[in-house]
Amino acid sequence: MTNSKSDVFWNWSLTRYHRPGVETALLRLQDDFGCNANILLWLCWIAEAFGPVPDIVVKKAVDTTSAWNREVTGKLRQARRSLKTSNDAGEAGELLREQIKKAELEAEHIEQTLLERLAASTLTASGEKVRADILRDARRNLAAYAATAGAARIKGFSTSLLHTLIDHIFNDNHEAAAEKACANE
Repeated sequence: MTNSKSDVFWNWSLTRYHRPGVETALLRLQDDFGCNANILLWLCWIAEAFGPVPDIVVKKAVDTTSAWNREVTGKLRQARRSLKTSNDAGEAGELLREQIKKAELEAEHIEQTLLERLAASTLTASGEKVRADILRDARRNLAAYAATAGAARIKGFSTSLLHTLIDHIFNDNHEAAAEKACANE
């Protein structure tokens, strides 16, 4: 896996992803409403590290990641999921699925690196923030993304889905458990 000095967001998101409820919420928003899980995580990280994101930066994030996600990450995800539901390939298929899963994770890492670079080039880090401000900025950032990505227009979408994700991501009671899970990967 690629490691660089710009892995602050990657490490942050790995820790948050393993918190109870985060994976489920991200996958629902991704699979049912067309959201990019990396952008959702990025916008929450941005809320903590930078603050509210201008709409133009949200659009730039979508532009920056859409081709990569469509052509690389999305195709790897589709292949991995196809192998998961296919019993025809047996043990060899399971081995291939695990290899694809590793490649998919590396593709996610590359995508997050692109997003971290975008933040570094367009935003100014904020100082220490109180929890209420972080949560407010995360709600604002995710709502702007849901509108930009078209998720807000899909039947069944509710901002409560975004708020649930935010609650899980910023639930500090689960930080120790998530860090332990992340260390075991």
